[in-house]
Amino acid sequence: GIARTFIQAGYRVSVWNRSREKVDAMAALGAIACNRPRDALNASGHVVVCLADYPTWKRVVEEHGLQDAFEGKCIIQLTGGTIDDVREHASFIGEHGGRIVEGAVMCFPRQLGTTDGSLLVSGAPGVLDECDSLLRALAPAWTNLGDDVARPAVLSRALTAGIVTSLVGLVNGIALCRAGGISLDIYLQQIEKADAFLPEEKCRLIKAVRDGHTEETEASIRTWAEAHQTIHSVAGTLGTNLVLQDAVRAVFEEGHRIGLGDQDLSALVGVFASDRE
Repeated sequence: GIARTFIQAGYRVSVWNRSREKVDAMAALGAIACNRPRDALNASGHVVVCLADYPTWKRVVEEHGLQDAFEGKCIIQLTGGTIDDVREHASFIGEHGGRIVEGAVMCFPRQLGTTDGSLLVSGAPGVLDECDSLLRALAPAWTNLGDDVARPAVLSRALTAGIVTSLVGLVNGIALCRAGGISLDIYLQQIEKADAFLPEEKCRLIKAVRDGHTEETEASIRTWAEAHQTIHSVAGTLGTNLVLQDAVRAVFEEGHRIGLGDQDLSALVGVFASDRE
């Protein structure tokens, strides 16, 4: 998707991939096919890397002896990694004479190059300015997170945490409906109605934490916990696996333990705070 977007934007694009079929597919669209990763690195001053993970990228570098190929290059690294991964990699590129832009793609390939494209990016100000046109080709409104290379990893995982938790809860709901004899067509209709208020509530929770208003509430954590207890009971009665509901109950119980029961749901951020005892 990244290579195709650059080609469609009119850039001269050289590509290498571990799968030759993917290289040939891009060559058919106008890219220059490279037989070795070094050839792709040598073809341009700006190199986009997007692999499964950092260990895979490290193996490519080591197996192809690329340590000396980064001098004067700007590496736009879009491989997902841990905080340690991205910091160690940024140091590695700098030590070998290169410049680094660390990023995370937060959209589907089909959204790249459109107003729906989402790209989270960090790097030195001058390097980001240098890469602005390339980044805009992928996401016209790319997000600048400053010079801390770890921030794309943190924000992308924070966003994914909310997305994954929501989708896992949705799948759990499907299981409850099936076990209880509820048509999934009806479930779909009701989910669409429930989703109508969720964006507003998500924004309210974030603003409550941002503005320090987590004690102001219409429905306390205690109320939410009591409502969840009925979910847990129904799920148990239907015989569905309780692994998710047990986890949610544990979060509410911990909120009660640290004295948040009468506060807003947003106060549960205290359960996850890194600086609490």
